[in-house]
Amino acid sequence: MLVPANLKFRWFLINAGVGVVLTIMITSILTQVATHRIEYQVGTGLAEVAHQMSDKLERGMFERYRDMQVAATLIEEMSSDESFHDEAAAMLATLQQTYPYYAWIGITDAKGVVQVSTGNLLEGQDVSARPWFQQARENYFIGDVHAALLLEQKLNPDSGEPLRFVDVALPLQSAQGDYIGVIGSHLNWAWANEVSASMTPSLENYEQAEVLIVSSEGLVLLGPPELRENPLPVTISEQLRTSNYVVQEWPDGTRYLTGYAEVTEYREYQGPHWQILVRVPVSNAFDPVEELRIQALWIGSGIALILAILGWFSADRMARPLANINEKLEREVRQRTAELRTSNAQLEQLATTDSLTRLANRRALLTAADAMMERATRRNMPLAVLMLDLDHFKRINDEYGHAAGDEVLESVGQLLSSTVRQIDIAARTGGEEFTILLEDSTVAGAVMVAERLLQRMEQLYFGRDRASFNVTLSIGVTLWEVGERIDKAFARADAALYEAKQKGRNRVITA
Repeated sequence: MLVPANLKFRWFLINAGVGVVLTIMITSILTQVATHRIEYQVGTGLAEVAHQMSDKLERGMFERYRDMQVAATLIEEMSSDESFHDEAAAMLATLQQTYPYYAWIGITDAKGVVQVSTGNLLEGQDVSARPWFQQARENYFIGDVHAALLLEQKLNPDSGEPLRFVDVALPLQSAQGDYIGVIGSHLNWAWANEVSASMTPSLENYEQAEVLIVSSEGLVLLGPPELRENPLPVTISEQLRTSNYVVQEWPDGTRYLTGYAEVTEYREYQGPHWQILVRVPVSNAFDPVEELRIQALWIGSGIALILAILGWFSADRMARPLANINEKLEREVRQRTAELRTSNAQLEQLATTDSLTRLANRRALLTAADAMMERATRRNMPLAVLMLDLDHFKRINDEYGHAAGDEVLESVGQLLSSTVRQIDIAARTGGEEFTILLEDSTVAGAVMVAERLLQRMEQLYFGRDRASFNVTLSIGVTLWEVGERIDKAFARADAALYEAKQKGRNRVITA
């Protein structure tokens, strides 16, 4: 039976139209689903990098604050005779050598005149009008990034690159508790460049990623040259603060996927309210979606053409080839969906796993902690918290190199993974700091696990034959109390860890 020409033409148009509609619908659905999924995966990944950056800044500033505390204590114990200047100068010089980013450290008298300083810079100068002196007379002072023209002229007279500093200052007291002066330091802001560079491994999966640090006043302290020293050109929206990532257009006309974190406080340290942004052009972040969209368009176009030809030549037998075509389309969609699911799984793993130790990261730890606290409350069973820190880890990096330090961290990750149960979780929460949550474990049980970790750690040796060394751990142990936030238990375990450090390291202390 012949099919009339006009019917063939109508079938041609109908099948071509169906193919076009199917192509548009499938492409739209696939790209929307993929876009939302990748936006979440990449966004949370960028937010995690921003959080890691903020954590390193917090810890770095806390260490400088601790340096000043220790120095203030030593100064207050020094004699007040003629040898004071030489003793204090030697101590400040040693402190500056231990951390080269100390651009200047000085001691003033009660009126604000510099008595002792590194390199004898500004000695005899009146600094009483400086904010760090005025505000440190009552309590410690940690300022935001700023210029110091007089100090820059003495430290960097020939360079066209301006210096920027962060001030850390504490009051000094006599043995009777009377205010006698201030110890202040100018920390070279170039330190932040080193911290930013340390995040490179975490950003290797994000092409053209950029890290920005914004001051308390909204100025870009670190970032692309065209933005540096200028106000942040976009608004930190409530959505960005809440979800920690957002897609927004910047003044350069580019849309970026931006992760966000804030520098808040660490232990008793409270300093400038820095904001960390990690941005990636949307065009780069969504490359897999664009590739999938193009492939779907080519496949759909081919299908539309095939449908049209079949409609022209086989109007009376259209059902059979159409079914075959649909099956092919579904197979292609399943294949692309499977590839997208695999990519999403890899992105999810990157967002929840520490790349060096293969342990959970802070984000995964907090997610697991919520579930463990809920089970502990429902089943009325204990939940133990262990906070671990490698002893003298900085010395390992200095003496044996960062490769040796990475080897130690990898071994610690393997040790923790092989020690804890499947129902427990071990996470890397800082540079050399780790946290373990033990479900249904008493203090005694947690201490046994901790002691086992100490013993096994002492048996590990690193480096080559002539430079082999081992590393010890300090561990703080506590129990989570029903109804309290998990960070309260973290704080107790951290305090116990700090006590273990003070009592000689390589030991377990319970809180």
